[in-house]
Amino acid sequence: MEQIEIILRTTDPAGKVTEQLLARFDTEKPAPGNDRVLQYSGLCIDSVRHQVSYQGSVLPLTETYEFQTFVYLASQPGRVFTKEQIYQAVWKEEPVDVSSAVFCIIRNIRQKLRKVTKKEYIQTVWGVGYKFVDVPGE
Repeated sequence: MEQIEIILRTTDPAGKVTEQLLARFDTEKPAPGNDRVLQYSGLCIDSVRHQVSYQGSVLPLTETYEFQTFVYLASQPGRVFTKEQIYQAVWKEEPVDVSSAVFCIIRNIRQKLRKVTKKEYIQTVWGVGYKFVDVPGE
């Protein structure tokens, strides 16, 4: 949640500054690029409907971590993200065991993808992290 404030600031002849709050509005800050559909070789990632499907088969990803992690990686195909970058982008609490948390979520996403395709959209970059790649054909 973001707030917008309208403040009237006045300065008297002696140089004293006074401020008066005229209005305060609460607004929702839109997530950048959150209203688009990403499509890759049979894979469809719909951020509006919070749904991932492969050739029409919906993947039952959990909203909290699996979906958000998958969207984060797929939003920049080919870019390698460290486990720490993924954790900071998706998790909202203080890090406990970043490596294990991210590893488990990636493993779960891969298992769910393997039920509908043999393509490995999420690849491990040893010693660095993970990246999303568009895998043509099957």
